[in-house]
Amino acid sequence: MSVLPEGRPSTLVEAIFRREIFSWGLVGMTLGLVEGATAAVLVKQHFGTAASPLVVNLAVAVVSGAPALSNVLSFVWANIAHGRARVRLVVALQAAFALLVGTIAFAPRAAGGLALTVTSIVAARAVWGGILTVRAAVWTANYPRNVLARITGRIVIVNSLAVATSAALVGWALEGQFIDARWLYGGGALAGLAGAWLYRQMRVRREFQLLAAESASGGRSEPFSLRMLTRILREDASYREYMLWMGIFGAGNLMMTAQLVVIFSEHLHLSSGIQIGLLSIVPLVTQPLFMPWWARLFDGSHIVIYRSRQGWALVLATAVLCLGAFTASLAVLWAGAVLLGAAQAGANLGWNLGHNDFASIGRAQHYMGVHVTLTGVRGAVAPPLGVLCYAALEALQSGAGRVSLLLPLLMTTAGALGFNRMRERIAP
Repeated sequence: MSVLPEGRPSTLVEAIFRREIFSWGLVGMTLGLVEGATAAVLVKQHFGTAASPLVVNLAVAVVSGAPALSNVLSFVWANIAHGRARVRLVVALQAAFALLVGTIAFAPRAAGGLALTVTSIVAARAVWGGILTVRAAVWTANYPRNVLARITGRIVIVNSLAVATSAALVGWALEGQFIDARWLYGGGALAGLAGAWLYRQMRVRREFQLLAAESASGGRSEPFSLRMLTRILREDASYREYMLWMGIFGAGNLMMTAQLVVIFSEHLHLSSGIQIGLLSIVPLVTQPLFMPWWARLFDGSHIVIYRSRQGWALVLATAVLCLGAFTASLAVLWAGAVLLGAAQAGANLGWNLGHNDFASIGRAQHYMGVHVTLTGVRGAVAPPLGVLCYAALEALQSGAGRVSLLLPLLMTTAGALGFNRMRERIAP
């Protein structure tokens, strides 16, 4: 594997970037309302008495894993996107996403409202999974590989700050109870619709070549499906192993959020604002500080080399958060939140762009489809498993539920070791 030369974005690339940045900022305001940790705290605090504790905690697990869970439908989005104009499709998906988020504003504080909220969040995240799948192909077409991470990293920074702003508003509403937090979801829907309207001006470079390459790849005669997913994994041994370690590594990461929300509420008795600050706001605000460094590392190396380094950042963050939960130390938890943001900055780049180092032209959305579909499987299994592990330990002995945090720590560590093992075998 060769090191990629660095370069400066061209004037055309910068112009394309300016066309889409404000749109993603507005849509980020909508996204922040259904961000995993923020939605989990909303469910735990707003609907805590709407059902039994186990049901509410499982609902927390579902919404915290919804960003990943919804991606299980990505093969449908990849098939829909194949051979179609990308901008019109993204605009339609952005509008649908905003409307689904807006429905949460009408959820009553009862069991029915809990069900409506969980359903709306999962549905909205499913549509967001489609946006990610299509957007990946747009970014690959518009931005050269040697500046791809730096350009998209800037978009991710703006998006992260917008998401953090929305999360802060939800935390403020839950903490002070000056207004019903659900009202914010109506405003978020309006922001998302405005972002979709602005995205109409976006263009895709040489889109006719992209569509021709997709047609030549056989995608029209054979739509992306679970069969194609299994064939890609069967035929591409390197990508298959990469997905294996991503599965273990990512499952540990997804499992931890729901466990922390439950532990913060039932053991540490932290307020809603502090919980959202620890799990959403601080990590999101911290990401822009570390994104440029991760972007340079990504642009200069293959994804396997990149993950073999980045993975340890998440292991460290997980270990510090576990220590904070075990010792009930708020100072340690804040330190863990900063480390989590640093790790997530690098993880987001790898998640959005890593598949491009395996896929040939015209197949990027299929490889991304494989990646996000398997992420969806992790999202469906890992958070509920973590909550059930917590519940089982609590049933054995009151207070023992915190020990369940060792499971995500062990899984992220195993994944990081796997990336390093893969790097040692395939590095030149």
